[in-house]
Amino acid sequence: MTWEVEQALVEATLHRAADQLGDITRPVIDLYYARHPDARAQFQLHDQHKPERLEGEMVEQAVYCLMRWYERPGEIEIVLVTTIPHHIETLGISAEHFTNLMEAVFDTIGATIPCSALDELATWRSLRGTLLDLCALGVSYSRPELLRPLA
Repeated sequence: MTWEVEQALVEATLHRAADQLGDITRPVIDLYYARHPDARAQFQLHDQHKPERLEGEMVEQAVYCLMRWYERPGEIEIVLVTTIPHHIETLGISAEHFTNLMEAVFDTIGATIPCSALDELATWRSLRGTLLDLCALGVSYSRPELLRPLA
């Protein structure tokens, strides 16, 4: 399968999810917090007045990565592999939070794919594995011992 075909399948998935779910931010965050209730404190710590703004930005960043992977893989690799260590080292965000949020995005959107759409499911699973591997690579480059206490 060419990257153009895979990109078209991902776009079909995203359009279906938008039609069925509307703004996916709340369903993604609800799933994320249901699986990882301790993550809520991180969002409140870093944006006490409007944690939902930060939640939205994080979901938007994850969706951007999966939307652009096929046409700009180098850019997305840089985003994930450099952003994750930065957040771990400067903000003290746990490494698992990145992977867990990406999983919630993939699971929320992926739940809208019909079981009969085999090519779409295969592409979605492959993209999920690729981006989660990049998250793990970013985590491996982090040096949490460099974390400075927040003022």
